[in-house]
Amino acid sequence: MINARVQRFLEENSNRIQTPCVIFDLNVLKEKYADFKKNMPNIEVFYAVKCNPSPKIIETLRDLGSSFDVASIEEVELCLSLKVDPAKLSWGSTIKKPYLVKKAYEWGVRLFATDSIEDLHGIAENAPGSKVYCRILVNNKNALWPLSAKFGCSLSMAEHILVQAKELGLQPFGISFHVGSQQLDLEAWDRAITNAARVFYELKESYNIELEMLNLGGGYPSYGYLTDYQPIEDYYKVIHDSLNENFGDNHPSLFAEPGRFLVADAGTLITEVVLVSKKSHDTDLRWVYLDVGLYGGLAETLGESIKYNIITSKDSDEVDLGEVNIAGPTCDGMDIMYKDYKYNMPIDLQAGDMVYILSTGAYTTSYSSVNFNGFKPLKDYFIE
Repeated sequence: MINARVQRFLEENSNRIQTPCVIFDLNVLKEKYADFKKNMPNIEVFYAVKCNPSPKIIETLRDLGSSFDVASIEEVELCLSLKVDPAKLSWGSTIKKPYLVKKAYEWGVRLFATDSIEDLHGIAENAPGSKVYCRILVNNKNALWPLSAKFGCSLSMAEHILVQAKELGLQPFGISFHVGSQQLDLEAWDRAITNAARVFYELKESYNIELEMLNLGGGYPSYGYLTDYQPIEDYYKVIHDSLNENFGDNHPSLFAEPGRFLVADAGTLITEVVLVSKKSHDTDLRWVYLDVGLYGGLAETLGESIKYNIITSKDSDEVDLGEVNIAGPTCDGMDIMYKDYKYNMPIDLQAGDMVYILSTGAYTTSYSSVNFNGFKPLKDYFIE
């Protein structure tokens, strides 16, 4: 079902809204932030800006007290332009040009992630005295959008990097990990925390370095996809139990980098059917072509990783349904969202009908291409 506020917004603005677009309800964002803070107590939120970098979202979260995980100098500049305190920024990418580290440092950023000696030297030379935390490799099994191969290092390398950090005049601050986006296996956090604790212990025992912070990363789920999920309080129970098991009463300071959890369910993508057709006379399988596709913001349908909840303007209890493949409007053969997983849509669906893709507030506008095939980037509207 479409959010009532979104439905009303569409009705009141039908003459000016063109598809495709995302309607974003800022009230839902505020509710999700409150939900996270309530059920994940004593954890500082660093919103993952890459998930949806809209100024409206950043301003709303800024006013709620959030900090921000940034991954580029452009994201640093964006947050600062919106009056975010640089002390509330963490440069969480481990891949960055040294001269841009220097620029961020000059602008007041003092917290940087790393996972290599090479990157560490770039930080030491351009952001002297800053706090650094090292990202470790963890298994992303059961995450719908894995992140494990590209980022992080082994536990032994993490120890070496943080020892070197101290020798280079930096502050070895902590450990981070990311168990994968839309992670459905709660035990992934237990495994990651257990590994991180080993680095804490080894640095203290062998080098007299006491780390202060554990960054639990992201991975907390959207509730709106067509997948099973556990409520956020269940995630915290696993995290809390693992912290007690591995750190006793002496928990480090805790950070987290939610993105999808905060913004996904606040967005509804509005798209129009361009064409409904069949590939032969002897099949009932229809192809539904929308005016949005992989290149228009639905990149996470690649490999059918994220299965969105999709409804149409023709839906009702009385209509007959049939299986469809769903594809985008471009001339690229990869622009197919769903072919293996079969959605059922009304038999009388036709060009001009509207389709509503729910929980699309995350990784849609930020993934939208710029003028591929001439299509404009995905536009967004905000309900205050």
